[in-house]
Amino acid sequence: MKKCPPIVCAPQYIVRDCYIPREVPIIHPIVNVERQVIVNVPRHYYQPMTKNEVVDPGCPGCQNPQ
Repeated sequence: MKKCPPIVCAPQYIVRDCYIPREVPIIHPIVNVERQVIVNVPRHYYQPMTKNEVVDPGCPGCQNPQ
């Protein structure tokens, strides 16, 4: 009986991963806005006036005042 030649299979890989942390800077810009908001507020002004009126009750004893 003749000896059979060996069968060579494709290699199998065993991988052991080791993770090493590395900082990656992430910048978050913040803009502070100070606003001045104009608000309309009514301010009342009073302007006094003087008006002179003459009240004529008519002549005493007259039926039709004119």
